[in-house]
Amino acid sequence: MTIRLLLCCLFALPTVVLADASDGQFMGYELGTKYPASPQDVEVMTTGNLLFEAENPAKPADIVQVSVITTPGSQTIGYIIAASWYETEEDAREAGRRYLGLLRAKYPDWGLGREVMDESLRIVEVNLDKAPYNLQLRLVRDEYESHSMWRFSMGLGWDRESRELRAWQNQSAAEYAAARATEHEQLVEEADTRGL
Repeated sequence: MTIRLLLCCLFALPTVVLADASDGQFMGYELGTKYPASPQDVEVMTTGNLLFEAENPAKPADIVQVSVITTPGSQTIGYIIAASWYETEEDAREAGRRYLGLLRAKYPDWGLGREVMDESLRIVEVNLDKAPYNLQLRLVRDEYESHSMWRFSMGLGWDRESRELRAWQNQSAAEYAAARATEHEQLVEEADTRGL
């Protein structure tokens, strides 16, 4: 009877509580799903992809901002980023150490590796991998609210060798090419092309 009650309670929990990075979900969003946002909230990246500041993330209190990177047409999510800014490098590193410990405890079967060092041989990036996903923790000097600060970020994306990443990149490139072709056609249709 106790086991049945426990199972009923477990299945009654909202899926957000049960969701995690092992399912491609992070900060209330899911890789490969469409991000529902209005066009005015967007920044167009040099790749043609769109960068949205997430409007309704599920995040820890000390995370300042959650952003998603999507394809340009269908707004399919390919990367989810959570970030906070700190006055000092040591404060940012402390946040990074805390979250690395938490993520290692939550995802013990994810491989730790691919560390990146800066010119002073200090670690500025750590990756946790479990195919097809990658959790990346980074520390960089950044501008925030007109101040030079230290940015600590965590991002969930697909592993760089995964077919899911290649499929998302191909979808993004196709959507970007289609949008550019439409723009060019519209430009020619609306322009005075006499003698050209």
